[in-house]
Amino acid sequence: MKLLDLKDLSDRQFVEFIAEDIRSTVEGRCIVQESLSRHTSFKVGGPAAWYVYPAGIEALSSLLQFCRDHSLNTLIIGYGNNLLVSDAGFAGCVIDLTETLKEITVEGERITAGAGVWLNDLIMQTADNGLTGMEELAGIPGGVGGGMSMNCGAFGRFISDHLAEVEIMKLDGEVKTVAGSKIEFGYRTAPGLKDWIVLEASFDLHREKPEHVKRVIDETVAERERRNIMTLPSAGSVFRNPEGYFAARLLDSVGAKGMRSGGVEVSSLHANFIVNNGNGTAADIMNLIRTLKEKVYRKYNLELKLELRTIGFENGE
Repeated sequence: MKLLDLKDLSDRQFVEFIAEDIRSTVEGRCIVQESLSRHTSFKVGGPAAWYVYPAGIEALSSLLQFCRDHSLNTLIIGYGNNLLVSDAGFAGCVIDLTETLKEITVEGERITAGAGVWLNDLIMQTADNGLTGMEELAGIPGGVGGGMSMNCGAFGRFISDHLAEVEIMKLDGEVKTVAGSKIEFGYRTAPGLKDWIVLEASFDLHREKPEHVKRVIDETVAERERRNIMTLPSAGSVFRNPEGYFAARLLDSVGAKGMRSGGVEVSSLHANFIVNNGNGTAADIMNLIRTLKEKVYRKYNLELKLELRTIGFENGE
């Protein structure tokens, strides 16, 4: 049975019919033709045929089974802070975990957070409980699940550094708990979590005075704001740092700052940030990305790789 495509989804009546089936099968909320520009920090992206907030783990498993039975493409989304979706949208079911899996628990020096927890809320809980080890992640936008899936980090610290274990679900609904030491992580990547959905993650930290932890968090946030003051829609760093280089410096050296494409431009404050001036499109962003990559390649013979996750672009671009 072939997966549905955009042509199949042009029939509003058909889309509504499937939506009613989802609503009767899965506990949660289902919206049809939801613009993904409302769910990404870039504020761009076309519609998703079905946009679903499952009510919990069982609902998520039921929804995945429904999508398999009906040959629907699926896209798992959190807060959309590292995501570029094409203007054509997504021909399938977007599954949003931001309204569930939001519990934080502390047992001794271990703190556990659901995938839907806003990362900064987790960091503040470590401070309140006098636990140190994650302060450098303060201010990173996004949720725990998304942060795990890309091994987010800053100031030499990665979210995987103190990972004790993670509960994950495969797309077939299988759930298991895996020790953090058994999962492969890389720079801004988590190959060991490919094809798995993060449900919750546990971190083993160390005791410290709460006021010390809070002071380091405040210093981290202040430094982040000093470096990256952003008032326009953005997804943060566009490119990964090549080994031995800083992407922002490479881009700065080729005159990236202020470069434009349609309604988007490279930030004048950070050469590795693209900002949306209010009427930009995903196509504008991708055109600018291609131009920047070409300029760096011509000067340095280096191919920049995206830190962003892209949906709906040929070969990822």
